[in-house]
Amino acid sequence: MDDAIATVREFMETTRTKIASWWLTELSTPADVEERLLAGGLVAVEDDYHLDGLLLTTEPPAGPPDVVARPVESAEEYVAANESLYEAFDLPADRRKDAASLAAEYELRSTADVDAVYGAWLDGRVVGCARTLHTPVGLFMSGGSTVPSARGRGVYRALVRARWDDAVARGTPALAVSAGAMSSPILRRLGFEKTCAFRRLRDVREVS
Repeated sequence: MDDAIATVREFMETTRTKIASWWLTELSTPADVEERLLAGGLVAVEDDYHLDGLLLTTEPPAGPPDVVARPVESAEEYVAANESLYEAFDLPADRRKDAASLAAEYELRSTADVDAVYGAWLDGRVVGCARTLHTPVGLFMSGGSTVPSARGRGVYRALVRARWDDAVARGTPALAVSAGAMSSPILRRLGFEKTCAFRRLRDVREVS
C-alpha cells in the first residue's frame, strides 16, 4: 500500500496535481484497504464520501429548446466553459486556472481523443460545463454544473443529452457516472440506474 501511495504522489508531483481521488467499493481488496489508505495520509470528505455508481443505456429526455449543449470547439469556448464551472462550484482562487493556462490546456487536450468538454449556452452565454472520458464501452461523465443564475432551466439535462448523443455517435451508447447526493436523484429521474456504491478518499498535496 505504501508503494501504491508513493507512486501516485510521484505522479501528482510531476503533473503538479493538488488532489487525487481513490475510489473504493465493497469489492475493493484487501479488506482493510480504506484503513490503510487513511493511515497513509488520505482523508475522507464527509459531503463527498458516499457516491452512487449510475449507468444509463436508454435514451434520456432532450434538453429544452432554448439551451444549446455541445462539445466546445475552440480555446475561447473551453475557457468560458471552465469559468462557468468555477462559478457553479464557487471554487477558491487557488484552485482556478487563468485563461492563458486553460487555453494551453485546450490545445494539449485537442490532440488526443481521450476526453471531451461540453458547454451549455443560454441566451448566448455559457452557463454550464460538463466532461466525459472516452472508453471502448461508453462515456464516463464528470463535472456537470450550472451557474446559479441559470439553474432550473434544464441546463444539466441538456448536458446529459449532449453526452448521450456523443456516446451514440461513437457507437458506444452508454453513460456511467459517480454521483453524490445532489446529482444522483436528478440523474435517476433521467433514467440512470444504480449499479454499485463508491466510497471516495482524497489525497491533497501542496504543489511546489
